[in-house]
Amino acid sequence: MNESKILFNEKCRVCNFEIKHYKKRSKLNFVDCSEMEDKYLKRLHVVFDNGEEISGVDAFIYVWERTNGYAWIAKIIKLPIIYFLSKIAYSIIAFILFYKFKIIGK
Repeated sequence: MNESKILFNEKCRVCNFEIKHYKKRSKLNFVDCSEMEDKYLKRLHVVFDNGEEISGVDAFIYVWERTNGYAWIAKIIKLPIIYFLSKIAYSIIAFILFYKFKIIGK
């Protein structure tokens, strides 16, 4: 697959805490998107050099597959019912965190 950038909101405490952990365990290119358009603030994004993008649970699967000690989580999340439920849970959590960030800036 192409080279990629993982876009995350560094100003979101939850997001930043988690990404700091992944940075220690991988060589992925994490990029702060806290000053970008809301599209990127609402969920984790992976942007490839060819312009293709994935986001949300699919972006986390991409990160986990390339982070030491996390490939097993990606395998579990890819199971159809787990994947479906994960997408719902992620959407709810991302919505709450995004609006918390927009309203109170944390």
